[in-house]
Amino acid sequence: MSVTGIELRNPDGFEVCCLGTQCTNDNIWIAAPTSLKTPLSITLAVPASCVSQQIYGIRYLWRETPCQFKQAAVYSASDANLPTPPYITIF
Repeated sequence: MSVTGIELRNPDGFEVCCLGTQCTNDNIWIAAPTSLKTPLSITLAVPASCVSQQIYGIRYLWRETPCQFKQAAVYSASDANLPTPPYITIF
């Protein structure tokens, strides 16, 4: 089953890391709210503390309890009960 669109229910749950090798520390990650949504992509706003710094990582719902039941930020547009799973990438 392929996703034909995404639904953005709230701008929360996204975080960035701009402190290099320290990205393994959960306390270093900074909230990055969404700034734009297209049918299949989401653009994040760079937090002021990361401006003019390199972004080393992006993650979504990467917490032990990232959100309340059915309160994730991103869901499939074709199945309102199918949330996007947690995601992390370190560059």
